[in-house]
Amino acid sequence: MAQWIAKPLSQLNEKEVQIWNSMVLSGLPLSQGIAWGRAIQASGGECFIVFSPERRVSALFMVAGIEAECVNGPVMDWARTPNAQELNEQFGMVVYALHQCLPRLKKIRLRPRLSLEGLDFLRAHLAFPMDRVDQARTRLILLESTPESHWVELSPRIRQEISRAQRSGVTVSVRDAQERFKDFWDQVRAFYQARGLYAPEDSFVEALLQDSEMRGQVISSRHEPSRSFCEILVINYKGVGYYFYAHESRGETCPKVSLNVCAQWEAMKELIARGVKGYDLNGILHPDHQNAENAAYAGVDAYKRKFRGETVDYASPLICFGDAP
Repeated sequence: MAQWIAKPLSQLNEKEVQIWNSMVLSGLPLSQGIAWGRAIQASGGECFIVFSPERRVSALFMVAGIEAECVNGPVMDWARTPNAQELNEQFGMVVYALHQCLPRLKKIRLRPRLSLEGLDFLRAHLAFPMDRVDQARTRLILLESTPESHWVELSPRIRQEISRAQRSGVTVSVRDAQERFKDFWDQVRAFYQARGLYAPEDSFVEALLQDSEMRGQVISSRHEPSRSFCEILVINYKGVGYYFYAHESRGETCPKVSLNVCAQWEAMKELIARGVKGYDLNGILHPDHQNAENAAYAGVDAYKRKFRGETVDYASPLICFGDAP
């Protein structure tokens, strides 16, 4: 156990923070960062970290009483975990290290999302419950070096939607997310609840925005004659842009234009100006998950797929295997 560390996030010392940051895979995901753990704590959870510098294995847990739930990880160096049996051992060590730190725990939920050979082995041999096994994905847009060069990479359909909206009088503005956050989140909550979707507590997102390495913008797209508007929250973290949340309100006289697409194009231009190379649209449905349970998300899924980009295994917020973009 000398190479395993398990402790509350608030008790990490400076050297341990540096070790953790050095283990984070480049590119995706945001949820590997310590900012994610701070956000969990801000939402009322107690965040514990588990990692092994030698094995390059890391995980974040939210702990409540005698139960713990993994909210990120285990994230592993797949090149050094070449087979299912060794992977199983690393899972076991994560659980063992956490339990040694918190002997009171009676239940630990990992809920790993896996897509690899040897899955049947894991199902049969894990020594702890694994109550959800699936594969999640996101859409990653690789940004060009200038807005002009990226414009030609957009699909003709997207370019047409943006041009039509601009001719109809749609305007776009950008504001600092912390300055705009309270009003933005009030409207997001109402928008999501009206559609039966889940939006986390504002304390969680606000904690992310307060991290010193985080940059967030609220991008507003408006059609003033009909008082229609759309806003999206975009976060820039460690060189990757993340589309987080959005809300929209359309007046009866609003023309058939996409306010959302205009806001997304402005987000891409903002990220390019900041030297960001990748824009994560924050999750799409797996092709096998087009069922009643996900019906409320079908429209969001179709919207994200309209943009050109790569479909990648989604590492956030539970697990990452293989090479990150």
